[in-house]
Amino acid sequence: MFDLYLITGGSPPDALGAAVREALRLAAPGRVAIQLRAKQLVSRDLLELARTLRDITRELGAPLFINDRVDIARIVSADGVHLPERGLPIAAARAVLGASAQIGVSCHDAAGLARAAAQGANFATLSPVFDTPDKGPALGVARFTGLVAQAGLPVYALGGVRPEHAAQLAACGAAGLAAISMVFGATDPAAATAQCLAAWPSARGGLSKP
Repeated sequence: MFDLYLITGGSPPDALGAAVREALRLAAPGRVAIQLRAKQLVSRDLLELARTLRDITRELGAPLFINDRVDIARIVSADGVHLPERGLPIAAARAVLGASAQIGVSCHDAAGLARAAAQGANFATLSPVFDTPDKGPALGVARFTGLVAQAGLPVYALGGVRPEHAAQLAACGAAGLAAISMVFGATDPAAATAQCLAAWPSARGGLSKP
């Protein structure tokens, strides 16, 4: 699994290709995955952007996930899709993308995690771990730890996550860090990514993952 899951969020579409390339520039292949989430775009524009990001991520060795849109994920040969908690059933997504596709699911509680694991998701994001504007009450570290322990699949910590939280979240059993504005809202996405990646292996005792 990757260590850092970067979600594009509200980044301006015309600048996103450059931002993704910059975010991946200093990262070892495979350590960072990109999720394209651009709900504001019409299908034609989203497809064009997905093709751009597919080219960049393939060149730089990063997995690419498309948020919700299984059709676009298939067209651009993305590595997988990320489904909303109440989105398309995982079995239906696999029927379109094939058995080898990686499928992530957004979760917010124990029921969501249990459902994702039972339906065969490859991983989940769990949020919000820390205070995040307009995302409801934060889970907090203790609650996050308990949910991860019983999740039955890899869980990425999302919501208010910063590099300084890496050691704590690794100790909680998180598979890695997930972020939106921490990298794509930074003035220097490459430096922000590097800071996150430097913090994560140190949280695992200084050993990089395979």
